Amino acid sequence: MATTKDETTERLSKEVKLPCGCVYQDKGWILTRVSECEYHKHKRTAKRPYRPKAECVRP
Repeated sequence: MATTKDETTERLSKEVKLPCGCVYQDKGWILTRVSECEYHKHKRTAKRPYRPKAECVRP
């Protein structure tokens, strides 16, 4: 069961490309973003309108 360093590295870090154009690196237990498409970048950085908290309704 001898594994080389290349096999271990390949198994630990594998690039995953999504249909939208985003590229992630799969490190086994976590996905790391390498690059992302314009659509998801805009969704992540879009300014959202302020929504006030609802007031408590007490009897």
